[in-house]
Amino acid sequence: MIGNMNDAEQIVADYLAELLTPAPVVADESPAQVQVVAIESWRNTAPVQESEAASQPPRYLLCVAAGVKVAVAMADITHMLPMPPLTPPRNTNPVCLGRWRHPSGEARVADLAAILSPDMAGAHAPTLVLLGDRRWALACEVTDEPVEIDSASVMWRDGAATRPWLAGMSKELRCGVIGTTALIAWLEQELGP
Repeated sequence: MIGNMNDAEQIVADYLAELLTPAPVVADESPAQVQVVAIESWRNTAPVQESEAASQPPRYLLCVAAGVKVAVAMADITHMLPMPPLTPPRNTNPVCLGRWRHPSGEARVADLAAILSPDMAGAHAPTLVLLGDRRWALACEVTDEPVEIDSASVMWRDGAATRPWLAGMSKELRCGVIGTTALIAWLEQELGP
C-alpha cells in the first residue's frame, strides 16, 4: 500500500511539474495573444508590524480535486462550508456546477477538478470554498488545516500562456499554488460574468 501511495504522489508531482513547464512560443504569435501572470502579493487580513510580516510565511488552504492537491491563499478565502444545495448552472460548461445564494448575494460555484483538467470533472467535492468578494466559490475536498508555505520554496511560473491561474508549485508539499486573482479572471473569461 505504501508503494502505491508513493507512486500516486510521484504521478501528481510529475503532473504538476508538466503544468509548470512553459509552452513553446510560436514565432508569429502577436504580443496581444501572450498572457502574462503576475504573482499576487500577499494580503494580510490583520494589521501586522512590517518585521512580523516578513518573518511569517503566508498561510494556504490545501484543496484536493480528483487526487490533485493545490494551495489557495487563506487571505483570498472568505468562508468554507460543507457543500450546500446549488441552483443549476445557466450553461453546460462542466466547470460551473451552479450557483449558491448566501446572505451577501450569490456565488457561482466552479468545479476545481474540471478547472485542473476537463476529463476530471465531477470528482468528489464535499466542500465549498468561497473566494474573495464572494462572487466565486470552489467545489473541492479540504482535508488538512491551513499550512504555511515559504515563498522562497515555491517554483513560481513566469509568463505562463496556459493555465494562468497556476502561479507556481511547492516542491515541499508537492502541490500547485493557485493565483486567486488570475483564477477568477480566467473563470470570468471562460464562463462569462
